[in-house]
Amino acid sequence: MALTDAGIFTSGGLVKDKVLFCSTENGRSSFVRQLEPDWHIESNPEIIFQLARFIKYQLYVSASKLERTASNVFSSPSLENFFGCA
Repeated sequence: MALTDAGIFTSGGLVKDKVLFCSTENGRSSFVRQLEPDWHIESNPEIIFQLARFIKYQLYVSASKLERTASNVFSSPSLENFFGCA
């Protein structure tokens, strides 16, 4: 509901039926690697580092910046900021 309220599906270009969620870090990391999506949005820096070589693009959502990052990892304090909905 938060993504819908933020306008991500209308102005951000994401397809609602293709967005997945997982409540555990191990599960999230595992299914993201297996599905090989074009994009992965994450708030845990360790998972960002683990997946950087497998995923085409990643978005790290956090108020703090990553100290080291791969060229395919983008950073934003919020989804709204990244998708220009704020």
